Amino acid sequence: MKILVYGNTKFSDYDTFTRAVVVAIDNLAKGNENKLDIYTAGPYKINQFTAEFVNKTEQFFKQKGIKSRFYRVLKNDVVENFDSYGVDGVVYLSTKNDRSELFDTIIADAENNNIPVSVYKV
Repeated sequence: MKILVYGNTKFSDYDTFTRAVVVAIDNLAKGNENKLDIYTAGPYKINQFTAEFVNKTEQFFKQKGIKSRFYRVLKNDVVENFDSYGVDGVVYLSTKNDRSELFDTIIADAENNNIPVSVYKV
């Protein structure tokens, strides 16, 4: 299972981040998943949250027979090569007054490819 996580620069709520990623994993789990790859396309705070989440949950996933890893990727590379990542779900994190997801090409690409998109605002 591959999940892409990214957001805006003002997002800083770790609890919402954790809930978003756990919900995405739960919604995308097909039962026989033995690999979880989380791609994080920034900004810095979300990259740090992703690293912390994977480090904290690594032992739990290992007990379930799931290998979890995260990869830092450039947002521009995801925009240009979205299809090459083969993600199963996209999580976008932002603040309440951010409207950039309305014009976000990653969200548009995901929706055009019938890939679930979750938008979380705090």
